This record gives sequence, C-alpha cells and structure tokens, in this order.
Amino acid sequence: MKKIQAVVPSARLEKAFAALRELNLGGLTYYDSKGRGQAPRPEIHSGRGTGTFRPEFNVNATIEIVTHDSMVNKVIDKILESSSTGLAGEGKIFVSDIDDVIDIGSRQRGEDAL
Repeated sequence: MKKIQAVVPSARLEKAFAALRELNLGGLTYYDSKGRGQAPRPEIHSGRGTGTFRPEFNVNATIEIVTHDSMVNKVIDKILESSSTGLAGEGKIFVSDIDDVIDIGSRQRGEDAL
C-alpha cells in the first residue's frame, strides 16, 4: 500500500477532485495548507487604497490518499492532468510506503481496510 500526498494550488482543488472521482477510490482526505515555493505570491491590495502587500505564504490544499500499489501511477496521472499547467511552483506529490491500515468501524486490517 502507498500513501500519496499531493500539495496543489487551492484554485485547482475541484478539478483534482473531479479527476480522482473517475478512479472510484475508497476515499481521500484533504486540508488547507500554506507553503512557500517557487510560485510567486499574489499581491494583495488593501481596502482603502493605502497600499499593497505580498503574503509570506501561498494558499494550497494537501490531498492524502492511501491506495493499492497498482493504483499509484493512475492516481498520480490524474493529479498531474488536473493540476499542472507546466509552470514551476505548482506543488509537489510525495509517495510513501504504508505498513498497515486499520478500519476503525469494521476493524479490518491491511488492504481489506481500504
């Protein structure tokens, strides 16, 4: 089993969800995140014309999926298709090994718990 953690711009989150829905995954988790990478941070104008500023961090979303080894490349391809425009700083995808999974409700373990 593998855990795929993808950090994508928040603006592309709905496209990523739609693409991943096509794979009929058991589920996923996402949360809002902030980070600083190569992408330029947007300039924000204050409400009364007193100036502009650039926030220190970009607003992103992190998607976490645990899946069977056979699905890893399909999941990665869907995330890339839906989130990438080819510019630097659009996020990262991390893949890790998962030793075990336990479903709290059914108490199933391993790949059956996915």
